[in-house]
Amino acid sequence: ATVMDQLDSPGKLQSASVVTRFDTGEVVALAGGRKARYAGFNRALDARRPAGSLLKPAIYLAALERPGQYSLATVLSDTPLTIKAAGAKSWQPQNYDHKSHGDVLLYQALAQSYNLASARLGMQLGVDTIVDMLARLGVSEGVPRMPALLLGAGEYSPVDMATMYQTIAAGGFRMPLRSIRDIVDANGESLKRYPLEYERTVGLQAVHLLHFAMRAVVREGTGQGVYRYLPEGFAV
Repeated sequence: ATVMDQLDSPGKLQSASVVTRFDTGEVVALAGGRKARYAGFNRALDARRPAGSLLKPAIYLAALERPGQYSLATVLSDTPLTIKAAGAKSWQPQNYDHKSHGDVLLYQALAQSYNLASARLGMQLGVDTIVDMLARLGVSEGVPRMPALLLGAGEYSPVDMATMYQTIAAGGFRMPLRSIRDIVDANGESLKRYPLEYERTVGLQAVHLLHFAMRAVVREGTGQGVYRYLPEGFAV
C-alpha cells in the first residue's frame, strides 16, 4: 500500500508482489492486485510482461561460470553495436541515457545496468547460453531465442521472476516455489506432505561473485535510491 500510495494516478495503476523464503522456497506472501480479496485476474501469476533489466543477472552469472575468461574485473565495452539477423530487422540496443561509456568493469556494467555492455557480453556468450542459464534458474516459458532476450524481451510473470531470484538468493539451488506444506484431515493427521525439494543448478563460486555485483547495484549503481527507505548499514 505504501508503494502504491506514492504512485501517480491512484486507483488506475496496478501492481503485484511475490515474497518467498530464500532457504525453503515457500511463498509467504502474494498479492495479485490492489484488491487483495478480488477473485479475478491474478497479476502475480498471470500478468506476463517483458522483464527488461531483471534478466541481466543471468547474463553475468553465465559469464562468471567461466572464470578462465571472465571475472568481476573483466573489461567490457559499452559502445554502440548493431546485430543483424537473417530475415529480420537489425537490432541496435541503446543505453537508458542514450550514451555509451567506453570501457567498464564487468561488475560495474551490471551495477549501472548498461545495455550496450550487457548485450555485447550476451552475444559473446551466445543467446543459447543465456536461454540455458534462465532454464537452470527456473525460467523456461516465454523465453525467445533472439538477441533482444539479452535486454529482457519475452513474456514473464512476477512469479517467474520470483523463481529466478529465489535460485540466485539460495546460492544456486533451484527449488520449486510452494505455498502448501502439507494437507491434513479433520483430526489434523497428515494426508499429503510437500517436503523441501532442491537441486543445485549453478556453482556456488559463480553465484557468490554475482551476489557481490548485485550488492553493487544498490551501493553504487541504479538502485541507490533504496537507501531513502532502508538504514544505511542494511545490506541488500
